[in-house]
Amino acid sequence: MKKTQSEVESRVIVGAHGVAAEEDHLVMGKIIGVGVGAMVLFFVGAVWAWRIQVVTMAEAQPDGPPPRPAAVGQYEVGIVNQRLFEQDWRAAEKIGGQHQALKNGWGDQPGVTAHKSLEQAMGQVIMTEAQKAREPAPA
Repeated sequence: MKKTQSEVESRVIVGAHGVAAEEDHLVMGKIIGVGVGAMVLFFVGAVWAWRIQVVTMAEAQPDGPPPRPAAVGQYEVGIVNQRLFEQDWRAAEKIGGQHQALKNGWGDQPGVTAHKSLEQAMGQVIMTEAQKAREPAPA
């Protein structure tokens, strides 16, 4: 049925600034139908992709995945460190032992300190330099 001119004009709203606009007419049934249809289509596509992956994996590896290699999980494979640097403690432990030896003094035999500690050696250097500075310059 065709609308009359007065029915069409009655839907036009004139704002305070003189701008004419029509009312919004949303057909919610169509909007919901498109949304539900898109979600169903997405779900069907996801199931289809999953099924393709299962079939492809069965064709590629009919006996299942191969066993885990023996070298996986070791600290070092060949000459390549396998751990992240943040998780590696061996370098810090080695340097810590060297710093401890410098701090406490070191020697060739365990428990025997043959050399001065780093603090004692630096203190001796500072003392000798201070004594040289106090001595008068040769004339």
